[in-house]
Amino acid sequence: MASRPVKRNTANDGITVSEHPHIEALVNGDGHIMIGHIKPVNNAAVAYDGHQALALLRYQADEPLASILKRLEAAIATVKATGERVDEWN
Repeated sequence: MASRPVKRNTANDGITVSEHPHIEALVNGDGHIMIGHIKPVNNAAVAYDGHQALALLRYQADEPLASILKRLEAAIATVKATGERVDEWN
């Protein structure tokens, strides 16, 4: 029986190119995002890092999901750059 080649771990293993690298890093770590009805806000998008909310966004009912994800990605990038939470709820 022929042996199979050994898979080698490289620096690129598990890394994907994404339109939303900050969201991807968040959900691949201890965080998550939520989009939808999140009391008390009907149309909400939240990014949570496992310890605290990084971004609390509001969106219009007719806003496309792609737009919501793009804004959430930008909000997470802002938090990472400035250390200040993006809060559209308060």
